[in-house]
Amino acid sequence: MKKNRLIKVVLLIATIVVSSCGTKKHLVKEPTVVQPTTAPSGQVKPTDTKSMEEVRKQQFAQRVLDNAVYVENITSKIDFTINSGSKKIEVSGKIQMRRDDVIRIQLSVPILGMEAGRLEFTKDYVMIVDRIHTEYVKGDYNKVDFLKNNGLDFYSLQALFWNQLFLPGEKTITKDKLKAFDITLNNDPKNSTLSLKRDRLSYVWQADNSSALIKQVDAQYSSQQSGNTKLQCTYGDFRPLGVKQFPADITLDMNTSATKKAKQIKMNIRMKSLNTDSKWDARTTLSKKYKEVSAEDVLNRLMNL
Repeated sequence: MKKNRLIKVVLLIATIVVSSCGTKKHLVKEPTVVQPTTAPSGQVKPTDTKSMEEVRKQQFAQRVLDNAVYVENITSKIDFTINSGSKKIEVSGKIQMRRDDVIRIQLSVPILGMEAGRLEFTKDYVMIVDRIHTEYVKGDYNKVDFLKNNGLDFYSLQALFWNQLFLPGEKTITKDKLKAFDITLNNDPKNSTLSLKRDRLSYVWQADNSSALIKQVDAQYSSQQSGNTKLQCTYGDFRPLGVKQFPADITLDMNTSATKKAKQIKMNIRMKSLNTDSKWDARTTLSKKYKEVSAEDVLNRLMNL
């Protein structure tokens, strides 16, 4: 594989993450199960069917929320695959995530094992590093039009990568805030759904009826000015991580018309092992030999690939 193809891989990842829908979320530190009101005998107090259905819905939503992992760090070596049109590229790499702080994806040149590039997302900025050409872009989410127009912020990415439920603009989801979701309990199908619509953003989470684990998220951002973006994130191969379960296989499938040329990109991250190592720097430091280039120029170059 030519080295410049690795840079395309890094930039293609950026397309997916910068085209996702912006929200804010925060982990609930301790699970709180919603309990139905009971009579002294332990029997549920008589009430109408509609009220009982709402109790069941809120209990299910609470179970989904409580599945959030408690760990502070998640790291793993990864197998990475990306498809864009007729292109399919497979490389190895590493993912490092620190809760409410940073998401970092590093990609390596095959065989040599040399890092070709990385993406680093923090609460304050997004940075793309081209190790081969010693260039980088770094910018505030709100100062890059492509990011701003698609409503992107750090917490939306974290919610997707950490397999968690969230509310737009909220850092904490309490029991009362679960009422904001439109919940559909399906007895026969495998998954039940939680839906939410805020302004131009709409979301549908599919959670397993038995485990209440989130198996899929569909997000859509619609705007007459900046176009439409649809993102589907699916999760598989759940493994123990602390006392919870975490997906070692994450696939993001994105369609966007928010660029001059419509794009469809599919990205798969396969984590080889789940670790909670905390001995790594949360910020990338670059030497003076690296040249900063325009974020918009890089994104425009990406769209013409």
